[in-house]
Amino acid sequence: MTVPQVIAHRGSSAANPDNSWAAFESALADGADVIECDVQSTRDGVLVIRHDLMLWDRLVCDLSVAQIKAAEPGTILFGDFLDWAQQVPIGLLVEMKDPDTAQAVSGMVAASPARERIIVGGFHGPALALVKAVQPLVRTSFMVGSVMAADELVRAAVAYRVDDIHLCWETRTPRPHRLLDPPLIEHLRRNGLAITLWHEEREAELRALVALEPDAICTNTPAVLRRIVDSHRACRAVAIET
Repeated sequence: MTVPQVIAHRGSSAANPDNSWAAFESALADGADVIECDVQSTRDGVLVIRHDLMLWDRLVCDLSVAQIKAAEPGTILFGDFLDWAQQVPIGLLVEMKDPDTAQAVSGMVAASPARERIIVGGFHGPALALVKAVQPLVRTSFMVGSVMAADELVRAAVAYRVDDIHLCWETRTPRPHRLLDPPLIEHLRRNGLAITLWHEEREAELRALVALEPDAICTNTPAVLRRIVDSHRACRAVAIET
């Protein structure tokens, strides 16, 4: 039996501003196993936690950290977030919004005492390959938006040297769990890959995803997913005993 980890997507973001201290603290209280956050770089090379690439009508990478902090005082520096993560019992999934940050992000992760609890993810396969080239001990996750067959996913994972396949198929169909089946999960697992599934908030869909027993599931409502995962684990344990 695989018990999926609960990943709080940008923290407990249904009830709090995403990528905020309130969202991250709430995720911890809600029983999340992992917090997902988004990281990008400012013009002066400071890594900040922020999802949107634009601020006003300009790219974040064209603005200084002082400009961003002046416009959005709650912006969290990635270094401060890593310091916080050392003190709390939670994992991190760090999504690189800009592939140009690969070396900087992986260097900070590799230097963190919490590095064994951190995965670096992204949609840009070559950037993840670069992470492995410069920091081979950093775990990586390839985020895949297109629906692909199991063999295609394995080939991509091998090409980019990743440890985890993160399927981001939440918008591909009204009931995205139907895009998956146990043979696909098992095929990826037999090839040494962990499987993370997209963020989902509908309880019926979450129950269907948990039943597939992937390694992790993202959600904006980690308390809800925690309850569903714990219930599934208890039911499976009873079934095994009987």
